[in-house]
Amino acid sequence: MPDTLTLNLENDIIFGVYRPGARIIEDRIMEDYGAKRHAVRNAFSELEARGLLIRRPNRGVEVVDFTPDEVDALYDVRIILETAAAERTALPCDPEIVERLDDIARRHEKAVNEQDYSAVFWLNQEFHEVQYSCCGNPRLAELIGKHARAAQPIRVVKYEDKVHMARVVGQHFDIIDALRGTSQSALVAAVRAHLPASAEAYRTLYNRRFGARVQTA
Repeated sequence: MPDTLTLNLENDIIFGVYRPGARIIEDRIMEDYGAKRHAVRNAFSELEARGLLIRRPNRGVEVVDFTPDEVDALYDVRIILETAAAERTALPCDPEIVERLDDIARRHEKAVNEQDYSAVFWLNQEFHEVQYSCCGNPRLAELIGKHARAAQPIRVVKYEDKVHMARVVGQHFDIIDALRGTSQSALVAAVRAHLPASAEAYRTLYNRRFGARVQTA
């Protein structure tokens, strides 16, 4: 479990208090969060490891600002990893795990309906951590978690889009139904269908900000 400062900073980055590309100043974080310098540096290191912060020479620590091409590359890797995990998941899945996923999905649906975006985010993360723990390969599950964390600020761009969020809710239940069944191809298809929309939304927003042109790192 992350410490409170790391968790608070992570939430503030994910939900746009600190915008992509923004500099994060140690002294300001110490003042705003009432934290000691060593705690701030530890939080920075943890969030850098998660792909949310980056240290740039002569500029200090900044919030990661992905270009659309970088987002596409990240999601391409996620599709490879997550479909590989689906292919390796024994079916039908343990009923206790399926019921746990169903409970998380229903709480996630309730949070979506109540527009409790923090709960939406954390319940979605919990859902997929449980889901990919079933693949039988802890290293693969760890890699999936690492790349999912890197995608955190990308995923929230459509939280206020009711049609999109209703689709996400439905896709969670599609994954659960596939885990109850015996068709590996159905599970792979359900997992694959769940991934691209946020990346596409990010490209749309990025192009709106900077113009529809190819961006390089």
